[in-house]
Amino acid sequence: MKNILHLLASITLLTFLTTNTVSAFETINNGEEVITVPSTPEEQLLWEKAYQTEQLRAKKARALQKVRQAHYKANPKPVMYKPAHQSIQQVPEAEELFDAASGGNAQLIGRLLAQGIDVNIANTEGETALHMAAARGHYRAVIYLVTNGAYVNAKTVKNWIPLHHATRFNRPNIVNYLLKHNSSAYQRTSDGLSAIDMAKNLNNNRLLSILGAR
Repeated sequence: MKNILHLLASITLLTFLTTNTVSAFETINNGEEVITVPSTPEEQLLWEKAYQTEQLRAKKARALQKVRQAHYKANPKPVMYKPAHQSIQQVPEAEELFDAASGGNAQLIGRLLAQGIDVNIANTEGETALHMAAARGHYRAVIYLVTNGAYVNAKTVKNWIPLHHATRFNRPNIVNYLLKHNSSAYQRTSDGLSAIDMAKNLNNNRLLSILGAR
């Protein structure tokens, strides 16, 4: 009976983790996220304590990013990456965040944000981590970035927003998610193209339907 209760507790914890957070219990194995269920009561207790620590870290990180997001909305100008400035503040290098977003590593993104890097920091082209995750189709990373303050209408130097990237590279789930989080299907790039125009150029009826053009 005791073993059954422990198993049920493990399953409950596993279900919660897989649906609500990127946690300390996840590991990366050849690019894939793997969740291991604790096998003993002692391990269960240790993991629960680690989970509580992780949740506190995540809460602080979300609060910080919300402040940054409010500032960004008031002054939507990319926070350009300056290596010297970064090292002085002793926060992670922006390339680490860009690589994590490009690779869809939501766990690493969480750790970097917790260490103080700005979720809306941009490269010299004005691309943020959200642009990169959206372009490469990393749905979970997109969700994690937006949840932690990434501005969905951040513009590159050529006025591309993440929705343009998701549309250009045919990422329908991400297009749908960004639209639901107030991204604009009518925002135009410096070449005058909206996401709808891009979908039309691709002759992609599914994207056009999602974008509300059909």
